[in-house]
Amino acid sequence: MFKLATFWKWLYSDWEASIDKPIPGYTILLPVPGDLPVFLKIALEICCQQKSDNLVETIVIPDQSLPGFKELLQEWAKDYSISPIRLVKPKLLEELIFSVKKNPHHNYASQVIRGINATQSTHALLHDADLFITNNTFLNIHYQKCNNSHLACLGVSPVWDNWYNEQGIYHLNATWELIFNIQWARSFKPWEHRGHDNEINGKAHTFDVTLFPQCKTDPKFIDRHQEEWGFVHFNYVICTYRWFQKSKVSFEDESFRILLIRLLINAFDTSAWKYDVPEVDELVKGINDASNCVTYMQQKTRENYGEFRSKLQTLIDSQILNDEKAEILSEGVRNFDRVFC
Repeated sequence: MFKLATFWKWLYSDWEASIDKPIPGYTILLPVPGDLPVFLKIALEICCQQKSDNLVETIVIPDQSLPGFKELLQEWAKDYSISPIRLVKPKLLEELIFSVKKNPHHNYASQVIRGINATQSTHALLHDADLFITNNTFLNIHYQKCNNSHLACLGVSPVWDNWYNEQGIYHLNATWELIFNIQWARSFKPWEHRGHDNEINGKAHTFDVTLFPQCKTDPKFIDRHQEEWGFVHFNYVICTYRWFQKSKVSFEDESFRILLIRLLINAFDTSAWKYDVPEVDELVKGINDASNCVTYMQQKTRENYGEFRSKLQTLIDSQILNDEKAEILSEGVRNFDRVFC
């Protein structure tokens, strides 16, 4: 019988040719959804506001190759002044797996591995597609702390899975804005960075992306900032969109992530790209119409609005958006405010 875990171990058994003399500094890795280029646009605009000290390169890693994506990157990269920028496409087999599975967790793990393979600097940073950096020295401070403290990796948030705390493992970091030493990352097999089933201290568990290597690393080489700072993070937006794509019935947008995507498209992307995301007027219908393609009917959804709206307002009030973008976001959410606030 075919075992998927065995396949992943075969596909990601070894790293590509090592770099003899890595360049001191860090690379920004941008794993983005190929069919939602608005997140590429956002990442480029947000990262371009960062101080460029110690930044070697920026690598764009789409989860799929679609016609027009490369051209948009070329156009938008004209205003990207902080580093050289490079596109790393999926391999043919990865494209095939995506077309069949459309699993966001598989996609992201493959993007991380491709990014590590392509990095030529001593360090790399995983920038999350739905995270907005609000402090323009954030990335350089992040890199300097990791490098100067000789860390394997440095995070900004703890992992979401409480199982690790129950085992007395407290040092693990979530992947968003994780900066890490490339030599450390390559000291593990590529498949070990994927989400997979394994054991630690004799106990079986499903390890999310990068968590098994972190578990196997001495805690003194892993650190995290004492508090979350310098960013607004909406969390799991791309995953939610993939589940929305696979849904055969009305999709309850319980954390308002589909709404967020549409608002961001309207605010950031003036290209002719055709998005499969309902317009705001269509989403508004889902507040009262249970047959709408996207709905906002459940009590849990109502309870989640406060957190979503607070994050959105923090983004609107930040200095990283111009007045036009801020107004588009504020106006787009107004009908939802009338119902849920």
